[in-house]
Amino acid sequence: MLSTWSQARHDVRAFNRFEGSLRVAAQVGMTRSILPGWLEMLLQVLPRSSIHVESDYSPQMISDLSLGNLDIAVVYAPRYLPEITYDQLMVEEYVMVSTTARRLCDVSPDSYIRPGYTVALEKAHAEALPNLTACRLSMGSETLADNMLRRAGGTCYMRAEDARRFAAERPSHIVEQAPTLHQPVYTAVLARRRHEPIIKKGVRALHLAVMSLES
Repeated sequence: MLSTWSQARHDVRAFNRFEGSLRVAAQVGMTRSILPGWLEMLLQVLPRSSIHVESDYSPQMISDLSLGNLDIAVVYAPRYLPEITYDQLMVEEYVMVSTTARRLCDVSPDSYIRPGYTVALEKAHAEALPNLTACRLSMGSETLADNMLRRAGGTCYMRAEDARRFAAERPSHIVEQAPTLHQPVYTAVLARRRHEPIIKKGVRALHLAVMSLES
């Protein structure tokens, strides 16, 4: 209730200064990929609107969306509710990066970090690499896995772009023969609002941001 009241007060203040307001969020971990480009595009296509941007996890974003505290969310794990509509936006690629191994056969389970970032990645990993499923360490955060690799070394999965950046910054390698894992990404909006002009412009800006990443 307090969150809804706070949002209502924000909307009233925004209405007095701007022609509209838009609240958007993307999955934690996208702060260096989708979010910067999306915000840049939003500022271009909505020059007279107030914009609030944040990052969170799928369950919380979906809850905020259903309560009216968000307008557009970019999520990994849809929760199918009658009031929310989802569209697949893209598929992110995760690759294995290591400070100790060049080839998959050289990866040691003792220094391997199993990716528990999402249910989809866990399932894909179990199917593709059953011999690395029972390793000692798993992490539910890409940021934690990245930090662990920087501090102690080892092997883990990262977004392809982050892995290339890591390999350029640290003595490490994209592991040869390691399978690429795929994570679907979805756009979520309230079904009753999906045709509103500001929502359509916000989603369009998101698609333009994704296209710029792929070019």
